Amino acid sequence: MIEQSAPELFALMFGSEAVARLTDLVQRSRNRFSHHYVRVAEIDHRVVGMVILVPAISVQDRADYRDGFTITQRIWLKLVHSLLPYVVRHDYPAGTFYIGNLAVAAEYRNQGIGHQLLSQCIAEVKAASSTLFISVDVSNLRAQKLYESLGFKVVGTKTIRLFGTTIGSHILALSILD
Repeated sequence: MIEQSAPELFALMFGSEAVARLTDLVQRSRNRFSHHYVRVAEIDHRVVGMVILVPAISVQDRADYRDGFTITQRIWLKLVHSLLPYVVRHDYPAGTFYIGNLAVAAEYRNQGIGHQLLSQCIAEVKAASSTLFISVDVSNLRAQKLYESLGFKVVGTKTIRLFGTTIGSHILALSILD
């Protein structure tokens, strides 16, 4: 389900093996997709939504990439990761949290599942008296509206223009300090 949160990005990163690669990374511990950070929504024992809540200190952790990828794949990923800072923020203050991915199965959208998953993350961050960040594609107005309805504010935008198309993200933050 992680792949559904950004299919174009994951296809660029992992090619036709995106689902298998992400599944492998979820099972490991030293990367931003680790099972340690995944929260799921279930209906009738079926995962219908997921969110990844990552401590800022772990956003850049790619230790598992050394073990699970060939040298060619690692070189490609290094190239992709060198381009990502132009469209997605990667440096978050210590002690804060980042929502790396949010996805809800197509047939379960518009039922409040994404809202519930985000609310769970907000509650966890509130318990830590911290700040929560999330990035949203500049063209994804629907998701941005959801985040803003929960109190997130746009704190930055990163875009580049490639081949006549603007790509990038808005960075939103929700400060939950005592």
